[in-house]
Amino acid sequence: MGSSIFYKVLLPPFFMKVVIFNDTQNFNGSLNFINNRFKKDEKRFWNYKKYIPFLMKKIKSIDNLNKEDFQLIKTYFYEGRYNSRLLNSHQWHCNQKIADLNRMIKKEQFLLNFISQEKLSQKCRRKVNVHVNQNKKAFEEKKQEYFSYIAKQKRNFEGQKELFEKLKNNSLIDLKSTPLKQKEGEIYQKGVDVLMAIDLVNLAHTPSAYDVAIILSGDTDLIEAVKLIETLGKTAIIFSYHAPGNPKRSNISDLMTVGKFINLKDFTDEEIFEMSDLREDGGEN
Repeated sequence: MGSSIFYKVLLPPFFMKVVIFNDTQNFNGSLNFINNRFKKDEKRFWNYKKYIPFLMKKIKSIDNLNKEDFQLIKTYFYEGRYNSRLLNSHQWHCNQKIADLNRMIKKEQFLLNFISQEKLSQKCRRKVNVHVNQNKKAFEEKKQEYFSYIAKQKRNFEGQKELFEKLKNNSLIDLKSTPLKQKEGEIYQKGVDVLMAIDLVNLAHTPSAYDVAIILSGDTDLIEAVKLIETLGKTAIIFSYHAPGNPKRSNISDLMTVGKFINLKDFTDEEIFEMSDLREDGGEN
């Protein structure tokens, strides 16, 4: 009996192995929706040093998992990667649009100057004035959008470089990036969902790689990967934002029908504060 007890003492405790799969752009999109409920000077940004331990604690409240012990094995960050060439191309495109708007504003002003010299009824002159001024205002607002977009992408580029620098020496974090794309002034990521799906499935086939996948994404393209890992006995827990009946306020669609879905919309302010920090940019998106 003594040897049996000694054997039990030597056995390691049982842990459910957890891997976090974080589509950072998608996860940030969820926070953008959440930030709509905060005032400008109260808006937040995710802090991975806070939300990773918080999510590990949060999954213990899920049915059938609340008696389990969890061990975080790895967090994968999936992110579209900036580069100087992309940023320069984007700025050039935006500057071209700004130049076009300046020409349109000049044309409107020319029209305004022209009618001031013509014999028109007061009613007609007033209508033209209103029309021209409305157009000029719309063009000026559009110009400011392009200026803001240029500044935002520069901030994102610098912020990403800082984040990558912080993550590169963390043994529990693996950074996986794909080059960002640009089309007609719009910067977007491509291939991140495919990369994440491949890792979900490949690791699920690797003995003892993980038991639980925490997925920080609402990308519908992950549905088949999630279904597959569940057939392999893995548990998928999806954190994303969904506002029922409002597709424009949702970062998820059919993916919430597979795995265990936890709606970030239902998190209290205190929970969001525990996962994030206050922005220092005046709340700009």
